[in-house]
Amino acid sequence: YKALVVYNEASHFSAGANLGVAIFMINIAMWPQVESFVAQGQKVFMNLKYAPFPVVSAPSGMALGGGCEILLASDAVQAHAETYCGLVEVGVGLIPGWGGCKEMILRLQERERQKFSADMGKIGKKNVWFSPDTTPMGAARQAFETIGTAKVAKSAQEAVEIGYFRETDGITMNRDRLLYDAKQRALKLAENYKAPEKKTEIRLAGTGGRLALDMAVKDLQKSGKATPYDGVVSAHLAEVLSGGGADFMDKLTEEDLLKLELREFMKLVHNEGTLARIEHMLDKGKPLRN
Repeated sequence: YKALVVYNEASHFSAGANLGVAIFMINIAMWPQVESFVAQGQKVFMNLKYAPFPVVSAPSGMALGGGCEILLASDAVQAHAETYCGLVEVGVGLIPGWGGCKEMILRLQERERQKFSADMGKIGKKNVWFSPDTTPMGAARQAFETIGTAKVAKSAQEAVEIGYFRETDGITMNRDRLLYDAKQRALKLAENYKAPEKKTEIRLAGTGGRLALDMAVKDLQKSGKATPYDGVVSAHLAEVLSGGGADFMDKLTEEDLLKLELREFMKLVHNEGTLARIEHMLDKGKPLRN
């Protein structure tokens, strides 16, 4: 084969992990198995990202949680116009654990670099504007807002605007053409394809950035826009996005970020507040505002 296309004929691409299985494992304290499950998922998605052949995902309908993380790990996305995409784990008291935090940081950092490069070309012309977000804090703040509010794109175009999709990702209007368009995109990428190199010099916001993110959540709590347990989940998310105690000048690897994701994910799994959110979602079909 020349490439891999991730696609299905169902109404939805993926609504995420099976919460029923998750609650069963948590209730009988299968902690090593839960950790192994998350770590294995991280390994699979890294293999997907750095496969020696191009990977194109073709979502339609819902692509939430782990389903969204599949898209983030792909070389390219060819999405149906009516794709609902998002990292919604905070709704059940968790954070993305299969590379979602890592990929959002990398995506947003790259987007800010591209914006800055484009603005540099405006020197000498009217209305010059320079992006203020080329520092590690810029991407951290955007990723924190997107993940921390479980922001869901209501269309493929909105997914591009949020950062779930790249500007170069494709959008198909006719659902019947989606698989064909994805295959054509994959074959095009297969021409002289070279797998991307792993990121080994990732800079994050550090302890100062972590403090700023924590203060933002406290302000939301004071205004009644965030619940007490929102603050708990957000603190673990901020720990990952800021580098887990690393200085903003430290250079981290993707593996470092995955370890942070796993560590903070497991802390939340042990929390009764997360258990309550998962049970409420399974029972009522909507998030618990605890």
